[in-house]
Amino acid sequence: MSRYLTSIIEQALWSLLNLGVILLLAKLAAPAEFGAFVFWSSTAYVLSSVQNAVSLCHLQVLPPAAGTDPARRDVERLMLMVTVVFLALVAGAVLVVALALRAGGSGFGAPVAALFVPAFLLQQYVRFVCFSRGEAKTAAVQTGAVLVLAAGFLGLGHLLFQPLHADEILGLLGAAYGLVGLAGWLRAMGGGLSERLDWRRLCDYGGYVRQSGWIFLGVTSSELLARFYVFAVGGAFGNAVLALLSFSQTFLRPVPLLALSWSMVGRNDLVRRREAADWRGFSRMLLLTTAGGIAVAAVWTLLVYEAWPLITAGLFDGRYHEAQALLPLWGLAAGLGFGQTVLSTGLQVLKAFKALALANAAASLAATAAILSAMGPLGYAGAVVGTAVGQGLEAVIAGVILAVMLRRLSAAPRSGPSGSQPPG
Repeated sequence: MSRYLTSIIEQALWSLLNLGVILLLAKLAAPAEFGAFVFWSSTAYVLSSVQNAVSLCHLQVLPPAAGTDPARRDVERLMLMVTVVFLALVAGAVLVVALALRAGGSGFGAPVAALFVPAFLLQQYVRFVCFSRGEAKTAAVQTGAVLVLAAGFLGLGHLLFQPLHADEILGLLGAAYGLVGLAGWLRAMGGGLSERLDWRRLCDYGGYVRQSGWIFLGVTSSELLARFYVFAVGGAFGNAVLALLSFSQTFLRPVPLLALSWSMVGRNDLVRRREAADWRGFSRMLLLTTAGGIAVAAVWTLLVYEAWPLITAGLFDGRYHEAQALLPLWGLAAGLGFGQTVLSTGLQVLKAFKALALANAAASLAATAAILSAMGPLGYAGAVVGTAVGQGLEAVIAGVILAVMLRRLSAAPRSGPSGSQPPG
């Protein structure tokens, strides 16, 4: 239980960091500069999902242990080298895109994003490595350090630069992520992660490419499912309405963050049940967590809904008050998204990457169609409805696939542990 509590605390710090940055910048920065930050921050989150497909997913299915443990050592070293290459490619690509946007006169042209995005990805990599090792306390300390540094740097930036521009915002936050990420990386390396790195072993990554391909399809579809409403609403209704939707969704984000927190620690328990062929316990854990998460989403949505007039009047001078009507819709999407995360974690632990990718793809296509269809009669609120439709469909598909797989596994004789085996 203490591991789950630590993970919840860490996720609460992560939620506070994200919520605090969004609210602070919404109040201090001009809309155009805040919008540029949101663009590059969203890009960083998308690339974080790609990073998960490229390297992190191959660590998360390993038994939790120290980096020097034989069950993890070789895979961790290989994924470290893959991550170095990935971050270098990301930095170069972001710089090229940002300079091209600036040359074209776009407000999104912020070259300092080439620092911010890789720094964010580095911290995320170290954070997930800690969780995959079972080091939730270390992850919590690192996230707390990012929170403290980000608050301090933004406060200093507000004193030095008035108003804050996008490059300054990205540079200050990039410094916070980068410093903590580097410190965490050095600690992981001290634990044997970088011992005797042989860059010629990068060719061994070919054995993981097939699984990474399916995972890449899955995370790309998930990002489309989670973020398509941004592009649809922005294109159809403009920046002001998009700000309204994004602002209201911010207060429901603790629910998906709680789901992610559970997946980081619960994944280890699911791996243990998988290794012990405890399929009944595996199923029970997923069902109870899904039900509990939906209940939490309902209660949290009600609390935010009732407090909304106080929030908007007390902190934002009455702005965004009309977004209260969107909160129940975002709450529905958050509850369904919680179930989607839990069931997808179960499929990942069973290494059903292909099935999960196809489920994600089907759900994202359904969400895209639902968003475009619902925005006609319902306006911008239809984007939230369409997002919830996609998340609900994916949860249903994932649940059906899990039920079939677990029934087959329960009926089959046990073939031995599978967590430490490389993909075929």
